Amino acid sequence: MTIGKRLKEIRKDLGFSQEKFANELSIHLRSYVSYEHEQRSLPENVLRKIRELGYSLDWLFGAEGSMKTMGLANDVSHPLYVTKTPIPIIDNHIGDPDFLIKHKDNYDNFMWPMLDRDPYAYALKVKTLNDESLAAKYSPERLIIVSPIENIMNDDRVIVKLKDGSILFRIIQYSGNEVKLKSIKPDVPEITVSLDKIVFAHKVILIK
Repeated sequence: MTIGKRLKEIRKDLGFSQEKFANELSIHLRSYVSYEHEQRSLPENVLRKIRELGYSLDWLFGAEGSMKTMGLANDVSHPLYVTKTPIPIIDNHIGDPDFLIKHKDNYDNFMWPMLDRDPYAYALKVKTLNDESLAAKYSPERLIIVSPIENIMNDDRVIVKLKDGSILFRIIQYSGNEVKLKSIKPDVPEITVSLDKIVFAHKVILIK
C-alpha cells in the first residue's frame, strides 16, 4: 500500500472528509489532496500532526503492524501538565525550539535532529532529577533532552511525574492498564502504577 493510500486509511479511521482532515492538519484542502494523490511529499509539520493524533509514522511509510501508536500521549493543554517545575529547565527557555542551537557552544556543540524539533522540548541534567535509578548508565552531569509530545513506547527512557508529586527517571513498560517503571540498578525496586496515577511521562530523546 502506498503512502497516499495509507494516509487515506488514517483519514477514514478518523471518520474525516478530505476537507475536515485538512482543517485538522492546519493545511489547505488542495495541499491535502496533493498528499493523498502522492503529487507532493508530506512535510514535517503534517507528519508531526499525524503523530500527535496517535498514528504511526513507521506504518505510514510502509511498515507492517498497527497504524496506531501505543503508549502514553501527553496533552499540553492539561492543567497538570508541568514542564517548568518541579523539573528544572536549563536557563528557563522552555518553548524556544532554537534554544539549544543558539547555545550549542555551551552544550557540547549539541544540534537538534532536523526532523524532530519539538517546540515544547526542554533540557536538564541527570543530577536535577534526584533519582538514582539510571545513574549507573548516565552520569549526574549528563545533559538530557526531553520531549513532552513524543509517544511513549515500551522500554523508552522517560521522566514520569506521578500524582503523589514524585518525579522518576525510569524505563517504562506497559502491562494492560498499568505501567512498570524499571531501573537498571538491581538495588532499585521496580514500581508498578496504574495509568491514572501518572500526570505525565516525557520521553528522553537525546542524551549528550
